[in-house]
Amino acid sequence: MKVLGINGSPRKQWNTATLVEKALEGAASVGADTEIINLYSQTFKGCVSCFACKRKGSKTNGLCAVRDELTPILKKALEADVIIIGSPIYYSYPTAYFRAFMERFLFPLDPYMIKENGERVKFLDKVIPTGIIFTMNCPKEYWDKYHYREILDSNGEEFGRITGYAESYYSDDTYQFTDYSKYDANYFDEREKREHREKQFPIDQQKCFEMGVRLVSKVSEMNK
Repeated sequence: MKVLGINGSPRKQWNTATLVEKALEGAASVGADTEIINLYSQTFKGCVSCFACKRKGSKTNGLCAVRDELTPILKKALEADVIIIGSPIYYSYPTAYFRAFMERFLFPLDPYMIKENGERVKFLDKVIPTGIIFTMNCPKEYWDKYHYREILDSNGEEFGRITGYAESYYSDDTYQFTDYSKYDANYFDEREKREHREKQFPIDQQKCFEMGVRLVSKVSEMNK
């Protein structure tokens, strides 16, 4: 059982990375082999609209035709039994690297073809249960104002449509800096942020651990 973790944050040891690693720990606790990849350690771009994956007789086999440092990661994602990917939220959206991976991974697996009965043709012949972890500085009371639920849920819906199953976890009001005194950030109450982290972040970690366990259990269940 292969579980691929993908950190879509530029920080390798903070909120997003910690929660992705906790989900991988959960997967490992039930026997999975796990690996984490930091997207910001790679040099690559998003979809370039070459449409090689849509050409008649295409031999890309579901793998983006552009060749760069993302290519071996996309191959690992195709071969994985479970994918767990995380991203912080910047101006209401996942990071550019998260989105670039999403474009390059999903588009070649999304045929522009329908069957005679009108159903969309599916490329994948298996379900790859996918967990998506979003972290954000914004507290929950701002979600409606910035339409977070609609925006972020749409990412999970697209993954689920292609991989066959996706679920998301949201960690909000995160502790953004290791030392607030070093930054111009008096919009935030550092004491409240710290207290929230001490209370909530262990819960977030446990929930992500449980996600890892749950996704591994879904592999055999959904690929019967």
